[in-house]
Amino acid sequence: MRETGEPNTTLTAVIGIVFALVLFALVVFLQAFFYRQEADENTRKVVAVAPEELARLKAQQLETLHAYRFVDARAGVVAIPIDLAMDLVVRDGGTSPWPAVQPPSVAAKAPPPTPGLRAKE
Repeated sequence: MRETGEPNTTLTAVIGIVFALVLFALVVFLQAFFYRQEADENTRKVVAVAPEELARLKAQQLETLHAYRFVDARAGVVAIPIDLAMDLVVRDGGTSPWPAVQPPSVAAKAPPPTPGLRAKE
C-alpha cells in the first residue's frame, strides 16, 4: 500500500465495476421476480375466475343443447337434445332426410379426369 495520500484508482475502479455488475444483476433478478409475481396474481385473480356473465351464457347454451324445445310451434318443428340427435344420425348412417344437406358423394369429391393428359407409368 502506498502512503502518498492518493487513493488507489485501480482498486477503486475494480470495486466500482464489481458493485455495478452486482447491482445490475440484482435489478434484473428483482424485475424478473416482479413480472413473475404479477403474472401469477393476474392468473389467480382474473384468468382463474370465470366472469358471472360468461358462466350464465355457458349454462344457457348447455341448456339449449341438452333440452327439448319448440323451434316453430305452428309448423311443429322441435329441437331435440344433441346427444339424441347424434345417436339418430349414427343410427341412420349419417344421411339426412333433407336433400339439401346431404354430404357430397364420393364421386363428386374426385376431380374429373382432364382429356389429353395421361398418368405416368
